[in-house]
Amino acid sequence: MRRCAGAAWAAGLWLLVAGAAEAGVQVYILEPAKAEAAHELVLVEKESAQDGMVVLTEPGGAEKKVSKGRIVARLTPAPGPGTKVDRETAVAAIHALLEAKANAVALERTLQEEMEKWKKILDQMPSEQDPEALAKANAAWAEAMRKAMPKAYDPAARYTPEELAAQIEALAAVKKDFPARTEEIDRQAEPWRVEQSEMAAGKRKLEGRWLTPAEWEQETGERDRAAQEAFLAKWEIPEAPPVLLGQGVVLAAAGVALGAAFLGASFLFHGILEFFRHRAWWKGAAWTLAGAAMISVLAWASGLLLAVPEPLEGRENGNTEPVEELFWRYGGGKQNLPKEVKVTDADLNAWLGKRLRFAPLKVTDIAVLVAEGWQVEMEDGVLRLDRTGRLLGRHFVLRHEMTFHRAEQGEDVYRIEATLGRLPLPPALVLRSWNEWMNALARMTAVIGAAERWTLERIEKGAIVFSVK
Repeated sequence: MRRCAGAAWAAGLWLLVAGAAEAGVQVYILEPAKAEAAHELVLVEKESAQDGMVVLTEPGGAEKKVSKGRIVARLTPAPGPGTKVDRETAVAAIHALLEAKANAVALERTLQEEMEKWKKILDQMPSEQDPEALAKANAAWAEAMRKAMPKAYDPAARYTPEELAAQIEALAAVKKDFPARTEEIDRQAEPWRVEQSEMAAGKRKLEGRWLTPAEWEQETGERDRAAQEAFLAKWEIPEAPPVLLGQGVVLAAAGVALGAAFLGASFLFHGILEFFRHRAWWKGAAWTLAGAAMISVLAWASGLLLAVPEPLEGRENGNTEPVEELFWRYGGGKQNLPKEVKVTDADLNAWLGKRLRFAPLKVTDIAVLVAEGWQVEMEDGVLRLDRTGRLLGRHFVLRHEMTFHRAEQGEDVYRIEATLGRLPLPPALVLRSWNEWMNALARMTAVIGAAERWTLERIEKGAIVFSVK
């Protein structure tokens, strides 16, 4: 019964002194003072001799005098996790425990558990004279490091705070299992700790160098500007079609006008002839009125055709940079598109004035309306497009007006009209000309995939807004 109680008390003592080796405290096993008593365990911080006795100084300063013969064993407790210890100390501790087991049978279980701890520590630092054990320990070490750090630290990589904390914690766990390799593990963990501390200080890494926010903005800004300038300097938008109205349309219109003029003149001639030669007043009046009507309609249409509509609002102070930034950011830099992209008509007109180029005319393009420029204007729900051209030395304005709104069912509703000067054009010609312009615009914005990735969201006063599909 006393032996069981002594064993339980000994186990409790070992728990109390776990990690005591770090402070140099040892556990002394003393012979029982009485024949039937249990072995006595004493925590000893210092041992000295006085008057033929051994003085044991316990933690806290209490002294205990015993005869030298009562000391059964001096035991070093197994160190706590992460404590570095050499091989010789571990071997000596195991030998002392083996002797103690032989002399203190009641403490055998407690002493065996302590010895297993020392054996585990010893297995992690095998002797170089034991190649098999050394290879086994190295394999265990390598496997532990592989699990703790699957990828080596990359100075150029960017890590999140969570990744850094997890990596440092994993290496700390390995250090607990392999205290003999503390220095090596610390070397492996050092760059991760540096990264964590630099990130905590608010710095950002660029090509392995840590920069303050001001340094980061300066360097990345300079790089972005240089890359943007290089991209925009060598990049040119595709050429736009050089013809607004082709020869077929122009010649057909000229033919209709000449035919109408000829018929009108012929009707007038016949009317006058009926008046003066045949004295047929009603026939003369009919022919004359028909001819006059045809000539009037032709003159009215010609006046509308040659008239110049009110110019679109120029919206001065347009800047090319916002539109150039769109092409660089989403075409050159390949960044992700935002949910909405807004472009003002002033900026778009300034950009068109700088970038718009027309392809050269074909040799066969003679009687055509030659394109000279584009200009847009936005109002609430309305987009106006002026494309100016030249024919026989005279300037013309082809104006399209598109209205846009959404029905109650959510469907997009478009209506497109066009005039040449002030003369309304037939629907077939309107849609054909509008589609030609849309196709040219799609080719110009192909570098950012605007036609495939953007959809018209709304038209505001002075701006148009697209959303990402």
